[in-house]
Order: sequence, then C-alpha cells, then structure tokens
Amino acid sequence: MAINNTVYEFMERLERGELKTKTGLLDYFSRYPEIFDVYFPDYCPKTDERLIRAIGRYPAKEEDIARAGQRLPEEIENVRDLYRGLTGIDADNDHHLFVGAFGSNAFVAGANKDEVFYALEMLSPEPDDLRLVAAHEMGHVVHHRMSAQASGDTWWRKVDWSHPLVTLLSEGGAIYLSKLAVPGMGRPDYVSFGALGEEGYGFYMANRKKLHEAFADDMKAGWNEDKDKEWFRLSGGTRHGIPRLGYYIADDLIEHRAELRGMDAALTDWDAMTLEEEFSDYLKR
Repeated sequence: MAINNTVYEFMERLERGELKTKTGLLDYFSRYPEIFDVYFPDYCPKTDERLIRAIGRYPAKEEDIARAGQRLPEEIENVRDLYRGLTGIDADNDHHLFVGAFGSNAFVAGANKDEVFYALEMLSPEPDDLRLVAAHEMGHVVHHRMSAQASGDTWWRKVDWSHPLVTLLSEGGAIYLSKLAVPGMGRPDYVSFGALGEEGYGFYMANRKKLHEAFADDMKAGWNEDKDKEWFRLSGGTRHGIPRLGYYIADDLIEHRAELRGMDAALTDWDAMTLEEEFSDYLKR
C-alpha cells in the first residue's frame, strides 16, 4: 500500500504565494497527473470560474487542510488493520491525498477501481471523521474483493453499473462495512464524515417513506445523470435542499438485505433484477 500525500507541497506553495493565480494552481495540478487526470473532469469540473473561486477559498481552509494531511495517513493504516481483522481481506490499495477545487470529497477510481482519492479541502480534519471517510472508501475496495471471492475476478463485468439500485448496493455496502469496522458512531456520521450537517438525517427520518417513493418514481421514469447527482452527490440535493439523501436509502436497504440474507449474500449479489424485486418488497414494509 502506498500513500501519495501531496498536501505538503500544496501547503508550501500556498505559503510562498504561488497559488494566488490560476497559472500557479494549474502548475500544482500538473505535477500529479496520476491524481488530477482522474479528478478532472469526472469528479470536479475544471472551469475558470471554479478555479478562481477555489483560490479565494483556500486561505480559510489552510489550517484544516494541514491537519487533515498530517492525520489521515495514520487513520488509513488503522482502517486497513481493522478491515483485515474483520474480513480477512487486506485492502492493499493506493491512496492519494491532495487539494482539489472543492468538488468531490473522496472517491474510488483508477485503472483497477481500487485507488482511493481524498480531496482534503472537502474533509473535516477531526480524527473520527477522517477514520470514517477512510473506512467508507476502503469499504468499497473490501466490498469489491468480497465480490471477487464470491463470483470470480471478472464479477464486475456482469454488473450494470449505471443502475441506481447498483449504486445503492455500492454505497450501502461501504456504509455497512464501515459501521462494522468503526462501530459506535452516530448514524449520520457514516454518511457525512463531519463535512455535512445532521439536518439531512433528520429530514430523511421524518420523510423516509416519501423519499423512498420519490426515488422509486425517479427510477421508473428513467435514470439519468441529473438524478444520480440529485440523490448521491455533494453538488446535488436541489429538490429538497439536502444532498446525498440516497446514501440514507442505501444504508437502510443494505441493513434490511443483510438481515434477510446475511452479510455475504447481501453484499455480493449484484444482479439488477434481484435488486429490483427486493427493493419493491422493501418499499411495501
């Protein structure tokens, strides 16, 4: 496992005043193509307006970025050990720590879909929050390796990754595993990592049935990128004023699935038709 921590260079450049212009910021990005060729544009649009706005926001985030850059590597190592003890799977994957332009906060990508990327300007620097975001993202890696153990190394070729219920299984699986690896935290913490307020969880609990039905209606009408953004991305949530409400649906669904089928079957059955049948039954509860 390698931890590619670019935050120290970012902080040095910030202190020298080299990140006050778009040219200076682009020079930092160009130093790490293994990160920013992935980050732009899929996880953050690379527009002049966004880059200029980011430059103005960095000074207020300077202390948090520095603290997160110091603490996160230790939490990654701790979480790796936790998963190894919990599942027997060694999440021996690479991690990239960087400062982006206020897009996604963390994600799994790379050629083999097992590299974890952390945009520290979007993360809380508190140890518990960093541990949870590492547990979530490494949970995706463990989830995928559990699926490979169950169905072979090419299991992912049979998965309809554009299906919204597959997204529920993917995010719900990572939440489920992170709750096992790092128990005892508040339920909203496993979704927010300290970067979102807790009003999202309260809104979800107060409107759970309506939100489940709204998600089902969106799915029946035909899924698209806008709906995916609305339910699952930090930049979404325009309909209710709260982003990532789909994560709470995912959490509920996988908890329910695990109760009925056990953890292994709940996490490793990616068949879209089965998911549709189970989600339909779940809505009738």
